[in-house]
Amino acid sequence: MLICSEVNDRSFRCLFYDIPAHSYDGGFPEGPFDLDDPEIEVHQGTLRVNFAQNVMEKGAFKTSHPGSVKLDDGAVLLPFTNKKVCVKQIYEKRANSNAIGRVKGRHELDALSVECNSHRWASILLDFTYQFISCEINTRGEPPFRIPELRFTHVMIAIVQETAMEKAFLVEEWIESSDRDYPFIKYINNRTPLPCVPDIAPPTSHNTAAFLAFAQHVQWEKSQYSAFTSDYQGAGNLLTDPQITSNLFVPSILVVWLIR
Repeated sequence: MLICSEVNDRSFRCLFYDIPAHSYDGGFPEGPFDLDDPEIEVHQGTLRVNFAQNVMEKGAFKTSHPGSVKLDDGAVLLPFTNKKVCVKQIYEKRANSNAIGRVKGRHELDALSVECNSHRWASILLDFTYQFISCEINTRGEPPFRIPELRFTHVMIAIVQETAMEKAFLVEEWIESSDRDYPFIKYINNRTPLPCVPDIAPPTSHNTAAFLAFAQHVQWEKSQYSAFTSDYQGAGNLLTDPQITSNLFVPSILVVWLIR
């Protein structure tokens, strides 16, 4: 007899597009994210996903599921292989119902490419912030407080290679949120520039939120009032699911990728 978790486990043969970590190198990308980018490595393997309701998390337009990645020939790709991963898929709400439905694979891939685009820009803008801080420290000296050392999760796009299925997933490294001092939390949302951390959250969460509010100011001013990262959330030193807020009235290459 199969237990519940076994019933809900599914395996998919996939092509995995490993999205490289991005940093600020003195300039910004001039176009939108593209899976044909030569820096993106492509791997073949198997994605296993647990679709059980009791382990699923539902966001505004994506659901998250625990899973695992196994590449062909036992290849190791950190931080994905031999570890739990977070598998995300797009959903849309059914009209006049609480039910959700899945979009077609080509539309799902388009949406996930936008997610990777936001992730790329958020990573660049965060590194941009740390480079600004480093310059200020060189000039003014070390501050009398600890600066959080944060980064965004590593991500991949997995495209299912089964002829009868048109499907794509976003695969992220797993964020462990069981630590009471570093819970998964929303630091700043899209509706206000002020942190939204609950008063009862641990001091580490409040410190991280204050730093991220500072990062928004740096990004906005140093990008000539063009763009900054919003919707900050995560746990420990990991951030995930960023959004980019941009001033569309500023004639800048920074907004090209937003309108694609």
